[in-house]
Amino acid sequence: MIPLLLLALAAPLHAADRDADLKRETLAHTKALIVLDTSNPPGNEIIAARYIESELQKDGIVSELYTSTGTRTSLVARIKGDGSKRPLLLMCHTDVVPADPKGWTVSPFSALEKDGYLYGRGAIDIKSLCAAEMAVMSYLKRTATPLARDVIFFAEADEESGASVRHIDSLLRDKPRLVDAELGINEGGVTIWKDGKAVEVRVEAAEKEYMDFTMTAKGKPGHSSVPTEDNAIARLARAIARLSAHRFPVRLNPVSQGFLERQAETSPSRIALAIRDVLNAPEGRKRDAAGDELAALSPELGAILRDTVTPTMLKAGYKSNVIPADASVTFNARILPGRRAAGLISDIHRIVDDAKIEFTFEPPTRSPVGAMPIDTPLYRAAVDSAPGVRVMPYMAAWTTDSQDIRARGTIMYGIDAPGTEDDQRRAHGEDERVPLAALDWFALYLRDIVVKTAGKK
Repeated sequence: MIPLLLLALAAPLHAADRDADLKRETLAHTKALIVLDTSNPPGNEIIAARYIESELQKDGIVSELYTSTGTRTSLVARIKGDGSKRPLLLMCHTDVVPADPKGWTVSPFSALEKDGYLYGRGAIDIKSLCAAEMAVMSYLKRTATPLARDVIFFAEADEESGASVRHIDSLLRDKPRLVDAELGINEGGVTIWKDGKAVEVRVEAAEKEYMDFTMTAKGKPGHSSVPTEDNAIARLARAIARLSAHRFPVRLNPVSQGFLERQAETSPSRIALAIRDVLNAPEGRKRDAAGDELAALSPELGAILRDTVTPTMLKAGYKSNVIPADASVTFNARILPGRRAAGLISDIHRIVDDAKIEFTFEPPTRSPVGAMPIDTPLYRAAVDSAPGVRVMPYMAAWTTDSQDIRARGTIMYGIDAPGTEDDQRRAHGEDERVPLAALDWFALYLRDIVVKTAGKK
């Protein structure tokens, strides 16, 4: 009886030790990755790939590095399952946006622990996810967790650039089988941390497409002392005003509708009422008007309702007393899931209604991707692994490289490390940070999702 009692007492202690190791390693990896300056441009992601490779190798996990150009390098590692189910993909990106240290109270690449937070570029976007996924891979290997699925870890380069020539396009062209999976986790969701605990997990299951387009107005150049009606700047200004004032139709999909329904349960009364007005209004003018009301109260919620186009760059003239021959503006468009870019451009032509405005754009290189289903083992695991936390499907107004993986048939969700609303706003900004306690919680949460999804029942 005594040996059995000792074993019973030892088992939970052993599990607690493993949990502690998982949390400790997630923090250590996050700090190590932050210190590596992978600001994009130029990226230099190879330094992160080599660090990850060396750490995984300590547990006997073999990695493959893929370089498209220069030091633009991704890493893929795999832990084999029994093959009875298709793989699970754990994805993140190792590059970060640049950080101007003048606006920070700490060095952006110091990985400083301060007042219960870890500070540094990439803390919330998204080196914390890379670190947690690394730690989970090591956990699976050390514990010899029985797996029905292969678990693939994909640390991607060049997510932040937005360039037309993209690293992921090269990887998917040259090595598509490396990341072939049925289900996957990447960035893109929002996890809300409040009063020292996770209160809401927004599992990103749909996102908008990203596209830039340029409008150029042509006019008659001349001396500014003799105004003409054919002024390129004036013509462009009228076009910008028409397009900026336009509101595209409100269109809901199952993910955005489900998210709004859950938000109506806990939002402040005015916003909750506006959400219900959108949900209850018939499609058309009444729903569009309700969408305007909601956008006025919550621009973030309003942005998921419809296509949006935002002017971001202007170019015109070279001298104050010369009327230029042309003027141009760049717009950034965010297109609802499943909508084709050509359809949006056709609508914009109609709205601008000026034959002397020229349009240039590069549509997405892949077919439009619709909303992800949520009746999957991975989504159920995300719910079951967070008892007491509100878990809901979420549609993002932004875009991630999940779209490229989704276009190949993988069901991808976005699940990010938790942060307060203030922490979320600091992503891409100054004094980026993640709560230390939230990082601990996230490591265990991600581990549980992976084991529930990929483990043998």
